[in-house]
Amino acid sequence: LAHLVIAASVGYLSTLLLGILGVVEPATLRKAASVGLPHVGALIKQHGVTSGVNEGVMIFFCNLMVALLIVATVYWVRLLNPHNQSRKCARFREHLHHDRSAVHLRKIPPFAHIQSSQLRLASSMLLGAPYIATITLGAIAGHLIGIVHVVSSSPLVALAYVMPHGIPEISGMLLACSVPVGTWMSIRPAVDKESTSAAFLRIDRVLASRQFQRKMKMIVNLLMIAGLIEAFFTLKVVAIFSGG
Repeated sequence: LAHLVIAASVGYLSTLLLGILGVVEPATLRKAASVGLPHVGALIKQHGVTSGVNEGVMIFFCNLMVALLIVATVYWVRLLNPHNQSRKCARFREHLHHDRSAVHLRKIPPFAHIQSSQLRLASSMLLGAPYIATITLGAIAGHLIGIVHVVSSSPLVALAYVMPHGIPEISGMLLACSVPVGTWMSIRPAVDKESTSAAFLRIDRVLASRQFQRKMKMIVNLLMIAGLIEAFFTLKVVAIFSGG
């Protein structure tokens, strides 16, 4: 949450500063907002609406896809288990072992003391994916708030454009990020003891737990609520604060 707030603040303040100083035109800022994930999401949503699919449903599935990719990190890490005899798992482990980027993990303090290559890669994936996701989400949210603030000259309109659906949406994304981080915290004692088998056994227990199932249900519900609010209520709230 702290990383998300910092990233959002940096994205918002930098966008606002560029707009106020006149360094970048508002039209250019809007184009910048369409680069990357928002652009992909807009294309998927537009294609769905053209095909007759409800906009709220498309927003829900776009958000759910991102959340599931974050949660899927735990399943990818599970494939690193050296005791798994599946050919696909063996190929996956072999590919990661030959990946040159994995060598650089030894230079990063949190992973430098881990001797097992499987545990080192598992730890980096479980911690890396959520932090990248939260920083990216925060930067995009802050950038969008800054653009609306520059265009409308009203911080209330900027917040109204994001906050109604942003609260359940960000909550759902943070909950998805908590799954890999929580999994790493559960295997940390085994990682410190260099017990590869115990670490992967704990991962299996996490995926089979009721807590994991409850989190998945909460993620789906939160993102569904966010999609419906964004499709049917956000623009109405914006119209109220902007005077129509």
